[in-house]
Amino acid sequence: MSTNPTAAPTGETKLATFLGRLLAAHTARPAEGRPLSNDPTITLRLAEAALRYADSPVPRPRQFAVLGPTQTGKSTLVNVLLGQGAAAVSPLAGFTIHAQGFWLDGEHDRNDTPAWITALFPGYTHGLPNTLTRTDLAAFSLARLPIVADGDTLFARTPLVPTPAVVWDTPDFDSLAARDYVRGVLETVALADHLVLVVSKEKYADLTVWQMLELLAPLGRPLTFILNKLSADGEGPIRAALERRLADRGTVWGVVPIIALPYEPGLAGGDGTTSHLMIAHESTRTTLRTALARAAPLPHLRRSGVARLLRTHWDTWLAPVRAEHEALGAWQDLVTAFASDFLRAYERDYLNHPERYDAFRRATVELLALLELPRIGGLMLRMRQAVTWPARQAYAWLRTSRPTAAGPHGAVHSLGAEAGVLIDTLDTLLLRLQRELLLRCQPGEPASAIWRALERTLENARGALLAQFSVAIRTHHEHVQAEVRAAAGRLFTELQKHPARLAALRTGRAAVDLGALLLAVKTGGLTPLDLIWAPATFALSSFLVEGSAGLQMQQEARAIRRRQRVAVENTLVAGVLVPLLADLTNQLAPEACCGINPDEVTAATTALAEWEETHA
Repeated sequence: MSTNPTAAPTGETKLATFLGRLLAAHTARPAEGRPLSNDPTITLRLAEAALRYADSPVPRPRQFAVLGPTQTGKSTLVNVLLGQGAAAVSPLAGFTIHAQGFWLDGEHDRNDTPAWITALFPGYTHGLPNTLTRTDLAAFSLARLPIVADGDTLFARTPLVPTPAVVWDTPDFDSLAARDYVRGVLETVALADHLVLVVSKEKYADLTVWQMLELLAPLGRPLTFILNKLSADGEGPIRAALERRLADRGTVWGVVPIIALPYEPGLAGGDGTTSHLMIAHESTRTTLRTALARAAPLPHLRRSGVARLLRTHWDTWLAPVRAEHEALGAWQDLVTAFASDFLRAYERDYLNHPERYDAFRRATVELLALLELPRIGGLMLRMRQAVTWPARQAYAWLRTSRPTAAGPHGAVHSLGAEAGVLIDTLDTLLLRLQRELLLRCQPGEPASAIWRALERTLENARGALLAQFSVAIRTHHEHVQAEVRAAAGRLFTELQKHPARLAALRTGRAAVDLGALLLAVKTGGLTPLDLIWAPATFALSSFLVEGSAGLQMQQEARAIRRRQRVAVENTLVAGVLVPLLADLTNQLAPEACCGINPDEVTAATTALAEWEETHA
């Protein structure tokens, strides 16, 4: 893998980066209870490590990984393979919790650290076995040992692995705490050229053993099966059962040597190490040495095994990512539907509502002001204000005596019917949208996490969204007011082209207003009935003027309605609501989403296909 930061990323680099992104996403949302072979965090860690170790920039000795469940004698077997008592053993389960390597090297007395060691276990601390602590699981050890020839002592036996070599003692993978230190197992397996699986007569049928084999199978590394602690009469049935199970799992492993190590209590030493060095009879040692001497997989076979592993789990890894993409696409569809529903409600409850739609009436009022007689208009205005003063005061009193009558959006409602419809419609549709999100948060669904996150984000953003929309409504209201005044101006300009018609309208307007004023004077002043009849009289005058204006008034009314609809659609809905709702996906908590876009998935899938083709 290229380490030049300025070089264009290779397919392997792209895949490694993408696997890291996937691992981070799945780690944030662990799949508790899944078997090792189907847990995305486990398979991704193995794949990431296997891809990293697929090629070594510098030669490294052959790597043997000894693995197995608890209390099967892994550490003891490591000593048998080394020909010396290097790995500490214990009768306690979970004694080994770190990956511990033992390097049989002819130059063991050197203190340098070869380059191939520095690339192992990234992010881990590297030390000797006696420096490992049970509180720091992100550590591994690698001890350099001499290659001992046969001698007179029990610990001076020729190694059973071809030297130079590294034999790795790994933690168990079946205990309740195994997931805490499983990365050490996965890193070692990914690095290994040869896998040595140790089981006992009590553990050979454990489900975790076969799940681990299923996990490792795509890599295609040579495998040797060790049946440890067997009694003489138990070897046959257990070996036959193992052979059947291996045959049921296909031919990926090829012929797997199954080597039995008998248990002889009479020869057991204090820690069990001595006994195993003694009872490994020469025939058994020869069989084991032959099995371990099988050629390490060639580089292209290692790479093809990694490709198989990636392909085996690719769809599983991408399932939540694709589900997230579908959910986010569905969210955008919901936002689009929200915008359409909003416009329909606005048209129904305001533009087409016979009582609420008031823009045309506001334009008429503006026109009436322009139709005032030039010299007496000011006097008439003051008189009309005096006549309508009781009604205006009563209305103001009603509003101040009930400050909460308009609800939480009273300030917006005070702008008029249109503003009230707009804010109420948004409030209603946001509640409906939240209910829709809750319905999609079904447990067990691949996208349930993203829907829950969207629902929480919408709930948290609802207040700010309503506040921003209220500000936009005020701006829209000002623009509509300007449009209303402009419409009245256009109508007045059109009437000015017809002086006779303009004069008639002004005379009629003045006559109606004067008649109402004379009625009030004749009755001896204002009475309580004026609260009703004075405003009604002026409404009648407005109606007469509207009727006299004719066709131009109706055309302008349709134009105002059309421009209002366009303004709401473009400015409020497309300009404010849709961007604010669409942006909620950018406010999701990092642990709630994968954060991998479809283009990245496409690029990584293409890189995998190219890598498979290259290393097939």
